Amino acid sequence: MSQENVEIVRGHIEAFRQGDPPGALARVDPHVVWDASRIGLLDVAVAYGHEEFSQTIRHYIGAFEDYDYEAQRLKDLGSGAVLALVIDKGRGKSSGVPVRQSFAVLYTVIDGKIARITFFPSETEALEAVGLRE
Repeated sequence: MSQENVEIVRGHIEAFRQGDPPGALARVDPHVVWDASRIGLLDVAVAYGHEEFSQTIRHYIGAFEDYDYEAQRLKDLGSGAVLALVIDKGRGKSSGVPVRQSFAVLYTVIDGKIARITFFPSETEALEAVGLRE
């Protein structure tokens, strides 16, 4: 099941990158919890369910030109946890300033669906959150 979980996350990310919201959401539990409270990406720190999740992502991406979210590495951590080391980048729509940031994302997969997406400033912090060390 562990490789299946990695493939679910990979499919979600690729659908998102290709501009396929229905394909990305198809891999996400309807009651998903999206938690960016540890990295302060947006005014909304936590979103619940497909609708809030989608609105939050649209709002965030809407601030950029040429936005991209790229998984540099995906790693199965067991028990449904998949760690993604990602880079998101773009250019501010109003400022024109280029933005490039890296962070770790912990995806929790339950019964074949992504149930939780939690952002961390670093891989170390994400691993510590699940009781592992680098």
